[in-house]
Amino acid sequence: MAKRLSYQEVLRKIRKMEDLSGLDLSGFKLENLNLSLLKIRGTNFTGAHLYGINFIGADLEEACFEGAYVAVSNFLGANLQKAVFRKADLGNASLKGANLTGADLREADLAAGDLSLANFRGADLRGARIEAVDGQLADFEGANLEGANLRGSSFQLANFNRAILRRANLIQVDLTGARLREADLTEADLIEAFLRGADFTASRTEGIRLRGAFLEKTSGLLLE
Repeated sequence: MAKRLSYQEVLRKIRKMEDLSGLDLSGFKLENLNLSLLKIRGTNFTGAHLYGINFIGADLEEACFEGAYVAVSNFLGANLQKAVFRKADLGNASLKGANLTGADLREADLAAGDLSLANFRGADLRGARIEAVDGQLADFEGANLEGANLRGSSFQLANFNRAILRRANLIQVDLTGARLREADLTEADLIEAFLRGADFTASRTEGIRLRGAFLEKTSGLLLE
């Protein structure tokens, strides 16, 4: 059973940069604190209020942020492998360079955040809100983004090889130079998307919508 500490005990451990792994911090309210480089593996933050927290370089493998409010927090370079962010609010948060391999982000809100250089390989982002983000050079290989809303985001040079993007909203998305080889884009909406140099080789495109999309030098896009 996860250990439950008082608010003051948690603050004391943070000040001393002690290991926070495995604690039960569900429902805690923590704002504008520095948890950078701390070990926080498997910690339970379910339903917590974590506004403006600095998690730079922290080890948060398998931590649970389900339903948590994590807006404007900084996860730069953090280890978030297999972390759970289901229905979490990550609005305006930075995940730049973070490792989210196998993470659960179903129905999470990542709007207006920085996802550049982040690793989402094999992550579950079904139904996630990923609008107006900077996702340049992000890696979504094998990730599940079915029904996700990526409208107005920039994913220049990103990797979506073998990703599932069925019924995803990709309206006005910038996929310049992106790789979508063997991706499933069935019924995806790419109206007015910028697809210059994107590679769709062997991708599934049944029912895809491309009205007004910029297709210069696009490769492998086979339309009926």
